[in-house]
Amino acid sequence: MEKTDIDSEDLNPGKIFEICFAFTPSRVLVAGVDLEVFTHIASGHRTAADIADAACASPRSMEVLLNSLVALNFLTKSNGTYGLTPLAEKFLVKGTPAYYGDFVPHVDLLWEPWRNLTEVVRSGKPFSAIEREEGEKFFEKLVPQLFPMSYPAAKAAAETLGAGDTWKNINILDVAAGSGAWGIAFTERDPGTRVTAQDWPGILKITKRFVDRFNLNDRFSYLPGDLREVDLGQDIYDLIILGHICHSEGAEKSRILLSRAYDALKHGGRVLIADMIPDDERCSAVFPLLFAVNMLVHTTEGNTFTMTEYREWLQDAGFHDITTIDAPGPSPLIVAEK
Repeated sequence: MEKTDIDSEDLNPGKIFEICFAFTPSRVLVAGVDLEVFTHIASGHRTAADIADAACASPRSMEVLLNSLVALNFLTKSNGTYGLTPLAEKFLVKGTPAYYGDFVPHVDLLWEPWRNLTEVVRSGKPFSAIEREEGEKFFEKLVPQLFPMSYPAAKAAAETLGAGDTWKNINILDVAAGSGAWGIAFTERDPGTRVTAQDWPGILKITKRFVDRFNLNDRFSYLPGDLREVDLGQDIYDLIILGHICHSEGAEKSRILLSRAYDALKHGGRVLIADMIPDDERCSAVFPLLFAVNMLVHTTEGNTFTMTEYREWLQDAGFHDITTIDAPGPSPLIVAEK
């Protein structure tokens, strides 16, 4: 009998084994960040004993952890001393401009909800509807962790769109602003830009802390309320930012939000969308598709949406000149004009 791919002797369960242990690298990285391993190494602690002492940890346990970080290409090892790979040096040392360590603990918020995925799929109901049931309580934990993800992409968007250069004195509405990363990036480039940060009142307290950290208080005003209910106004803004909003809103509410954004923009104004965008067939873009499962676990209607879907929604709302911006992150940013 001719062999097929299904009964081929070359098949083995290695992929299944690998997936079953897929959670372990994230736990190793979380532990490394929690114990400030990368920062200690940057400060000159190079042996397992020295690093353990600096971290107030067990030398034996620290050595096991360090070796696993070497295998994951976050650390180097030579003659019993440890160093940082370029990736760790840039993103995992506290106090550096691109520090990403505040994002890493985000995995802890996902642990319990994802453990219940089987029941979520069976019932069709989320573990917890963060857009309603958990609301501010959930996002108060999440928002500070997301700043390192959004800020580099926001800076790239501000530069590409010409903020402070060909586009000045911009009036921006940042919908569900969270940490304020998007508005901060634009106001840093242009002293004349002003931002209205919209979010729940409890989240705006966090926004204000980040804005204060960048000394941009005089450039920001605040619009408290639920993004689905707050009045966005008419013909006011030059730019409206939807930074990782649509995936939790779902298809129909995203359509409505884009129409409201269109109405709130001046003629010639733009909408900027950041999100996780899968391929049109939804079969190969691994992270955006896994993030869709994350929305299944956490929201009642959330999903990730393709570029074709966004184009259709934007055109239906009245937008034109739909383009993309390559930026640090899982997917390109989308820009459209009124």
